[in-house]
Amino acid sequence: MNKTDLIENAFLECEEICRRASSTFYASFSALPYQKRRAVHAVYALCRYLDDIADGDSRPVVQESEALNKLVNERDELLQSIHQTAMNNAPEEHRYRLMALVDAKERLNRLFAGDESATQNEAIFIAINEVFKQFPVRLTDFETIIEGMEDDLFEVRHKTWDEVRAYCYKVASAVGLVLIEIYGCEDAGARIHAIDMGIQLQLINILRDVSEDYRSGRIYLPINALSEYNIEISELGNTEFGTNHRWKSFVQEYIEIVQRHQESAQHLFEYLDSKSRLQPQLMCEAYDAIFYEIVRRSGDVFSKRPSLSKWRKIRLAAKLSLRRLRARWS
Repeated sequence: MNKTDLIENAFLECEEICRRASSTFYASFSALPYQKRRAVHAVYALCRYLDDIADGDSRPVVQESEALNKLVNERDELLQSIHQTAMNNAPEEHRYRLMALVDAKERLNRLFAGDESATQNEAIFIAINEVFKQFPVRLTDFETIIEGMEDDLFEVRHKTWDEVRAYCYKVASAVGLVLIEIYGCEDAGARIHAIDMGIQLQLINILRDVSEDYRSGRIYLPINALSEYNIEISELGNTEFGTNHRWKSFVQEYIEIVQRHQESAQHLFEYLDSKSRLQPQLMCEAYDAIFYEIVRRSGDVFSKRPSLSKWRKIRLAAKLSLRRLRARWS
C-alpha cells in the first residue's frame, strides 16, 4: 500500500471511530469542509484512544524501553505528589495505563518534531501526523488533554470549584483549543471563549453523570460546595436524592455557574466563519438540550439519566441539514 492510500485509510478509520462513538458528534462534524472534517475526526479519535486507555477499555501495545520506564517513574512520582490520593487501580494496572499515556505523549512530541516513525503505522497517529502538517495546532493543548486523562488514574475528589474548572479545562477546553486552530480562527481572543465553551460542556457532562461516576468511585462535584449544603457524598448514590431540597439548592448554584460560562462561550461563534461555526453550534445545542432537561427536572439526575429525546435528535438532524444548505450557498 502506498503512502497516499495509507493516509486515506487512516482518516477513514478515524471517521469510523467517531461514527461508532457518538452519533451526535459525528453528525455535527459532517457540516465541516472536507479537510477540516477529516482533521476533526482524527482529533476526536485520538481523544477516544486516550480516554479508553485511562478507563481501561483499551490496552494498546506499548514498546517498553529503559527511557520510557524512566519517564513513567518520573511522571508517576510527580502525579502522586500532586494528587496525594489513592490510585484507582492495582499498582500493575496503574503503571500500564500511565505508561500507555506517557508513550502516547512522547509519540505526539516526536511527530510534532517531524519524526514520522512515531506513527508506528497506527491509523490514529498517521492521521494526527497529517493534522500537525496541515493545521497550526499546538502541541501543548494535546499534552493538556493527556494530563486530564492522567488525573483519572487517581481517586477523583475535587474540593473546590476552581479544581473542577481546572479538570474541565484539561479534558474539554483543551480539545476546543485544538479544534479552533483547525476551524481557522486566527484571533487570539477566541481562545478565551473556547475555554469557557469546554468548561460549560464538561460541567453539563459532570452533572448528567453524577450517579454513574459515583458508582465508579469518581466525585467530580466540588466537595467543599456540597458540604456547604450539608450534602454527604454517600447521598449521591440515592436514586431519590433528586427531590431533596439540599440537592436542589446546590443544583441552583451549579446551574448559575454553567450559565455564566455559556454566556461567554456563545461569543466564540463570532470568530468563526459560517461553515466552521456550524459544528460547535450543533454540539452546544445538543448539550443545551440535556442541560435544559436537567433544569426542567429541577436537578433530578438520579431517578433517570438525562438524555436527548428521539424528537430532539430529529430536530437537531433537521437543523443540520438546513444549515449545511445555507452554509453551502454563503
